[in-house]
Formats: sequence, structure tokens, C-alpha cells
Amino acid sequence: MCVILVPTKEHPSAEILTAAETVNPHGGGIAWRNNQGKLSYQKGIDTAKILEIIQEKNPPLPYVIHYRIASVGEVCPKLTHPFPVNKQVRLKTKGIENNALLFHNGTWSEWKESIMPFAGAKDFPEGNYHDWSDSRALAYMAYKTKRGFLKFIDEKIAIIEKNGNVDLYGYWKKHQDIWCSNLNHVRTDNTYYGNYGNNYGYDDYGYEYHRNYNNQPFGHSTTITTAQDSLFQRTKIRDDIDGA
Repeated sequence: MCVILVPTKEHPSAEILTAAETVNPHGGGIAWRNNQGKLSYQKGIDTAKILEIIQEKNPPLPYVIHYRIASVGEVCPKLTHPFPVNKQVRLKTKGIENNALLFHNGTWSEWKESIMPFAGAKDFPEGNYHDWSDSRALAYMAYKTKRGFLKFIDEKIAIIEKNGNVDLYGYWKKHQDIWCSNLNHVRTDNTYYGNYGNNYGYDDYGYEYHRNYNNQPFGHSTTITTAQDSLFQRTKIRDDIDGA
């Protein structure tokens, strides 16, 4: 199923990352806004390398970490996450991007039918069937439809924007100040799902069923939006971050 982690307050511990990798062992990736104001990423790596990047680069919060378990596509570094949201959707395992970067958790079964109408276009990404997964197709469709496509699918997606903000699509859970696309790596009694003021909280499984709050008591600016009656949920992460 994969897992996406979005730290919001402090860097994740080695224990959390190791647990996530154990459940999703087919390659990790990380993306962050670098000190030149662009997005850096590296993928097809393990927890030791992710921890090394965090220690050396000290990426500003929020940033995005992903661990893959292959459900669509081969087990190989090029199909780990993230994928650039642009017309090439390049498969490089390391780089600096001027475009947003997409991470995906889930299995999108309609990916081939969605990209086939564009397969003859001049700007269609290079590569054969073995260079594709449902997640790469999502990044291409997000580019091709200017994100409008994401309104009509039920997938968990994180997009780190050029300015460093992170947009989440789908239903997410929070554990130790980390937004998680699922909690398969932390099934413990230490995970608490409370409510915020007079707003609704979470059910016993951590699924968010309604929330809309601003200005946490910590004094940080927060922008969270939830559309319960929409086909999708889009959450902007500016949560519990100093200076946000």
C-alpha cells in the first residue's frame, strides 16, 4: 500500500522511519525545499540514507517522505516516489526541480485507461510499459489537467509545491506531529485522535470525518480545509510549524 509521512513540527525518529520501511520495503524517497528556494529530492534509497539527508540538509518543515510497496509497476528505484508534476514526469532518482513533486499511497486501477488518450501526443512522456506505474500516471494527469483530475479520484496524494507548502488529497491521520497516509507502521496505544475545540475529531481507526480549524493555541498559523460532501479532501499543511 505504501506510506507517505509529512513531518510538521520536528524531524521523524529513526524508529518511526525504520518501522515504515519494514512494512513498505521497496524503496524510500524524500523531497524538501532547499536553501536556494527549489525542490530537492532523492528516491530509491533506504532509511539510513534518508536519515543522513535529514541530518546533513536539515530540511525546513514540512517535507515529505515516502516508502513504497509495489502494487502496480516493477520493484525498481525509478518507480519509487516522488514524481515531478510536469510533461516529462522524469524517472531520475535524484535532482532539483522547478516543478511540484507528487507522492502517492494506494492502488489506482484506472491509470492505463486515463493516460491512453494522450499516448500519441508529442508531449507524452518517454518510456515503455515497464517505465510506468499508477503513481507516475497520477503525476502526469495532475500536470495535464492542472490538478483538476484529482477532484474525481479517491486516492491519497501528497504534493510538495514549489514554495515548500504541502497539499494532501484523501483521508489522512496524524501521529506524533506527522501526517500519515496510513498507520500500518504504528499500531500502538500511543496514537491518540482527539478533537480540536468544538470541531469533530477522528474515529477509532483514525479516519478524519470532519475538521476545519485555524490558529492553534501554539501561536502558529494553520490552514486546514475539509469538504465532507466533496468527492475528495484537500488539506493544506501549514500546521504546527514555527514561522508558518
